[in-house]
This record gives sequence, structure tokens and C-alpha cells, in this order.
Amino acid sequence: MVEERILKRFEEMLKLGDQVLATRRSPSPGHITSDFVDVQLANQWFASSLNLLVRVLSESSEHYKAMQRQYADYPKWPNAQQAYGILKAAHEDVQAGALFEIRSIVAAELFDDFLEQGKALLAAGYFAPAAVVVGSVLEDGLRKLCAKHSIALSDKPKLDGMNSALAKASIYNVLTQKKITALAGIRNDAAHGKWDTFSSADVESMMQWTADFMQKHFS
Repeated sequence: MVEERILKRFEEMLKLGDQVLATRRSPSPGHITSDFVDVQLANQWFASSLNLLVRVLSESSEHYKAMQRQYADYPKWPNAQQAYGILKAAHEDVQAGALFEIRSIVAAELFDDFLEQGKALLAAGYFAPAAVVVGSVLEDGLRKLCAKHSIALSDKPKLDGMNSALAKASIYNVLTQKKITALAGIRNDAAHGKWDTFSSADVESMMQWTADFMQKHFS
């Protein structure tokens, strides 16, 4: 899963950080400066770690900004030591579920995968199966949106119930609620073989609206 890959990447970066710290060496006698680390390895580690943090937590996160401050043209031991602590803290926060951003990334990537499946089905002329796939993406998106905003759900929540709860909590307006109800109707008709009630153009519009909705709430 995407979340597991992200956590694994954090672990890889921490191991690389251990290697960087292990290259610590003191300056030559007579030189008053901080201890050194291997510059090439340190630069590789900093660049990869910053890329991971911006991907998972965004440039506005405190972890990313703190790590960025330690990234010097010629990183030394104190920079690497501070950066390692920052990366470790970010890893622990993600493991503890203290950050929602990782869930947004997981959701966004899964949505993208399924929407691509829907596009492929639609392009091949299978607009009914495409409607079922896109409808499932929308329903799963509502479930994740409820979790994001701490809206309590039953063990097996229905789309209508989630839609109503999200609108009631002002996560989106009544017009959006009605649109989702209409799209759910297309999905249900597709699933029950009522293919004469909607067209390929309806499914294409459904797909675009769903993609825009996900982008708005999970980016």
C-alpha cells in the first residue's frame, strides 16, 4: 500500500542518515571549525529527505522548513545531526497518525488509480462499468472526507447518509449534496443494468466532476 511505502521510505532515509553521521571526522589541527561529514553522501541524503518531506507533508510543514534550514552548501556534522532529529520526529509523527497529510496522499493516489481505470473503460466504450468505478471512487471519497472532519459513521455507512452528514457539517453546500445524489443515481442505475437512463457523455461528465471534487478536498 502507499502508506506502507511512505513509512518504508522514511526508514530508508533514517538508515542513510545513520551512514552520514558515521562519516564524522574532526578538522585538521589548527583549523577552528565544526566536525565534518562526507559531503557527497550528506547532500544525497538531504536532497532525498527534503523530497520525501515535501511530498508527504508539504513545503508549509514545520518539519520541512526545519530540515531546509539545515541544508547548507557544505553540510557539516551539526547540520546532519540536527536534520537527523527532524527526520526522526517526522517519521514518529506519521507513525502515530498525528498528520493527516499522509492519508490525503494515499487517498489521492488511490483515487487517481481508479479514475484512470474508469477513463480506460470509457475510452473502450464500456461506459456502464466506468460509471460503477467512478461511483465507487466518489463513495470512498465521502467516507474519507467524513474521517478527515471527524464525522461519526456507522459500521457500514451508506452514501446518502455520508452525503447528508457532510452537507449538514457545512463541508460543502446543498448544491454539491444534490449533485452527489444525482451521480450516485447514475452509479446505481449502471450497477443494476438500467443503461438506458444515462449516456456515455453523462459518465464522462461524472468522471470530470468527481476528479475536481477529489482535487478540491484532498490536495
